[in-house]
Amino acid sequence: MKKFELKYCKKCVTPNTRPNIDFDNLNTCSACNNHEIKDNKINWKKRLRELKKILNKHKKNTKINNYDCIVPVSGGKDSIYQTYVIKKIFKMNPLAITFKPLSRTFRGEENLLALKKIGVDHIDFTPNPNIINQITKKSFIRFGDTSYIDHLCIFNIIPNLAVKLNIPLIIWGENWYLEYGGKKYSSRNKLDSNILKKHHILKNSPTEKWISKSIKKNDILLIKTPKEKDLKKIKYEPIFLGYYLKWDIKNNRRIAVKNGFKPRENGPIMGLYNESDIDCTNIPIHHYFKWLKFGFNRYTDNCSNEIRKGRMTRDEAIGIVKKLDGTKPPKEYIEAFCKQINISTKIFWKVVDKFRNKKIWKKDKKKRWYIKNWIGGNKTDDNFKYTQISTKEKLYLK
Repeated sequence: MKKFELKYCKKCVTPNTRPNIDFDNLNTCSACNNHEIKDNKINWKKRLRELKKILNKHKKNTKINNYDCIVPVSGGKDSIYQTYVIKKIFKMNPLAITFKPLSRTFRGEENLLALKKIGVDHIDFTPNPNIINQITKKSFIRFGDTSYIDHLCIFNIIPNLAVKLNIPLIIWGENWYLEYGGKKYSSRNKLDSNILKKHHILKNSPTEKWISKSIKKNDILLIKTPKEKDLKKIKYEPIFLGYYLKWDIKNNRRIAVKNGFKPRENGPIMGLYNESDIDCTNIPIHHYFKWLKFGFNRYTDNCSNEIRKGRMTRDEAIGIVKKLDGTKPPKEYIEAFCKQINISTKIFWKVVDKFRNKKIWKKDKKKRWYIKNWIGGNKTDDNFKYTQISTKEKLYLK
């Protein structure tokens, strides 16, 4: 069996441990190659015409429905941008739908008010908290992921409500494979079931696997996997807006802020962007587990994006990654998560140890963990501290 070797893209700072990433013979990652395609090979005017054709087709369905489409909304900058573009630029009548996580922040709640300024109907849906917490606890221990349940709900609630409300068109944001790496599905314009089944984020574990003595079928009615026959019946069409319009988080932020979105005043919790991961306290913990499993964190993601956009050099990115990529989530966030699922912080750190990837993590002579051949050098995990949040930031905790 060939021994695993950690390596990095020669253009950005993405490692080969990233799920779904591909490297070519020149040691360039598929995310960088995809960006070259976006810049030089895609006819965006043609894509815009294709988008308008789809939207116009669904506008004609307003005699059947009151709504032309559904826009999934989290309260983040991207979904506020999506809603604005669909409502104000393309003059559609969207229904905004949100899965309300139990770890929503006050700022996340506040940013949903931007929907009022845009002027859309909005469903803020909360599944049974007892069921959500049961699955959250079990999936955290099994997968080492605080946000598995959030993604499971988002990608099931939307199609299930689409069927019930007979609204075929869904406007998702970016195609993750195109933006962050992966060749197989990077050219897809729709979020189909194959993409969800293959994507690492859902662990190939549908909601039905959690049915037990304490979780009945009736407890998961809107978060269960939708039936393909029901989706076909309404001619379900879940498109990526980022397939048709060139996706850039800086542009999304600018438009979202103009429409009432508020970034953090005191800088990011994890990563480069004070407008990202703002609506839920469990997301920074989710990103921290990437550090344990794959040897990179949010700074690597963000720096790689900035390199591709020409706003940062690779040397600058390496300096940032070396200094900050292993930063731990705020203690307050960890404590809030443990309280949510009723575990001790001691158990939390036992789960952390369980999911540390021993293929890349090694111990030095002082028994301290470090990543062998890490792009940031031989800095040990002990050198990275908890993110500090201000008094005002603490008020965002709900």
